[in-house]
Amino acid sequence: MSARFAKITLFALAALLVIPAAVNAQNANNGGNNGNNGNNGNNGNNGFNNGTFFGGVVGGIKIDTRGVFTGEKAKLDRTALARIEEGLKATDSKIAEATPLRMVSLRGLENAITQAKDEGKPLGSEIKYMAGLQRVEYVIALEDKSDIIIAGPGEGIRLNEDGVVVGEKSGNPVIHLEDFLVAMRSVENARTGQGVSVSIDPTEGGIQQLQKFYGQLKQSNTPFRPEMQPLVEKAMGDQMIRLTGVPADSRFSQVLVAADYKMKRLGMGLEAAPISNFPSFMEMAQKAKVRNMTAAPRFWMECNYEPIAKNADGSIWQIRGKGVRTLTEDSKFDSQGKRNGASKPNRFAVKWAEMMTERFDELSSAEPVFRELRNVMDLSVVAAIISREQLNQKVGLKTPAILGLTNAAVVPSYTIPKVVPAQCSFVRIAQSWLVSASGGIQLDSWGIASNTEVLPNMDGIEAATATQSGSWWWNAASN
Repeated sequence: MSARFAKITLFALAALLVIPAAVNAQNANNGGNNGNNGNNGNNGNNGFNNGTFFGGVVGGIKIDTRGVFTGEKAKLDRTALARIEEGLKATDSKIAEATPLRMVSLRGLENAITQAKDEGKPLGSEIKYMAGLQRVEYVIALEDKSDIIIAGPGEGIRLNEDGVVVGEKSGNPVIHLEDFLVAMRSVENARTGQGVSVSIDPTEGGIQQLQKFYGQLKQSNTPFRPEMQPLVEKAMGDQMIRLTGVPADSRFSQVLVAADYKMKRLGMGLEAAPISNFPSFMEMAQKAKVRNMTAAPRFWMECNYEPIAKNADGSIWQIRGKGVRTLTEDSKFDSQGKRNGASKPNRFAVKWAEMMTERFDELSSAEPVFRELRNVMDLSVVAAIISREQLNQKVGLKTPAILGLTNAAVVPSYTIPKVVPAQCSFVRIAQSWLVSASGGIQLDSWGIASNTEVLPNMDGIEAATATQSGSWWWNAASN
């Protein structure tokens, strides 16, 4: 092999292709709109008052008006930030008290939403941010009170420097009401078809153009150089964002896309990890001097829970586990740009995926979009438990506003993320031209909700459900 064709691994977000250096190209192996009229989150009359996305910003990344997920650092609207900060000042001061177990009554939440609508008032910050819940750990059905309680750690809320509403002490993103509403309203979609998922994938035409580009290099005996990056990205073209199971114009969807995008950039080495000793897959492969790589790794994230714990009568449910894990497989494209299917992953891809899973808590503390991903996964599991076990019917609770059967809580609509421009990174290894990893996120909330085990001594949690002064949220009494 001529030294002019040095072995180079090329990752192009988010294509997937391996071309043996000696063979070259010839043998190389949306959810719907949620009915809010595409107003980019600027619903002034539905109680949300522009949320926290400021015209299409999530995870610190910008989605332009064409639906292009640009990857540019978001330039937040300072006027909107000031408005959010002003709104947070009016938050119920009792929320500031941190607690390991904050209770939120769905009956009370339903009434609070309906009351705001009837009075023509915007939703208060404590409603929009679910009383400062950091995570949902319990679902509790109370037949004697015709209520369902969701509970987990909670604390005061503030706006961080990136425009994300976070816990006052922890700095972690809080649960958003609009994400909870989407999870509840999309629960049947999550059960059927492809479920709730996102993927960022190359087009068949883009793969064919990339193969043609490599073929031309080989035919003209032109060595590949990293300076050719713009040509590779142009040949690849835009990568398509595919969303299923939840409205494509929802904040929920933007969280899925942003988390998937961030994972790919970390894996490809396109940006440095925000925590120490967290190399990219590219760095790991180069350091190990990988040889004979015949397919490119595809990475994706999915739910990662222990069996859902419940008490004997099925009135108390506990969601346990990290919530998110990363998996990998090898995949190939044929000369027509079609994926040939999966094969056994290489050990370095497995090692990177395991590192991503094992250090998820640490990573998500430093990169909020991963914590937001876990939050929406938790909410999907909560919705699946409530629906699968028919808890509303069992306790006699009707929640038309939460379920979207009235216009009391119209979920804001944002620019739909449609495409991601190709991006490349390069390292030298042996034997192959390796062209990037695609992947996605899969939420099997119904599968999680059906995997349960009965545990003793859970009934003590019910004592914490005693309401305080008729509030729709409260902190459990300390032991």
